Amino acid sequence: MNKIEIGMLTKPQGLKGEFRVKHNQSALQLFFDLKQIEIGGRALTVLNVTDRGGFFILKTKEITSIDEVERMRTAKVYTYVSDEEAIEVNHNVGYRVFKGEEEIGTVMEVNNYGSTDVYTLGTGQSFAVIPGLFLDVDDQNQIIKVDAKLLDEVLV
Repeated sequence: MNKIEIGMLTKPQGLKGEFRVKHNQSALQLFFDLKQIEIGGRALTVLNVTDRGGFFILKTKEITSIDEVERMRTAKVYTYVSDEEAIEVNHNVGYRVFKGEEEIGTVMEVNNYGSTDVYTLGTGQSFAVIPGLFLDVDDQNQIIKVDAKLLDEVLV
């Protein structure tokens, strides 16, 4: 089993221990079958997951008050997945990124810092994934084609 980050706890939702999680784009599909999570080294049993568009609301068996959630604000949320699921979640690692015909690098790491995924290239450059940036993702050839104008705005 692999421990992977699926998002960040942002704030309480209600009074009985429900909380909002801003999900990592790459881990989105994991929320629909989520049974166990880990926050701050504490294993938690998921009772309910509600999709609210840009975030999820989670209810666990162990967290029962708004005060408990308040103490965990900005904590990373993890779950455990099989090797196959981990590959699927991180499937863009190793992909070559092209701006037009120019190869700008290979994806070495995909992270999420709360608002969106950030891709780090082997060149040391990184970019935030924003709507419209990816023009095409070719899984067979492991190639990502990006919009040149948008990339210039987000490439660091």
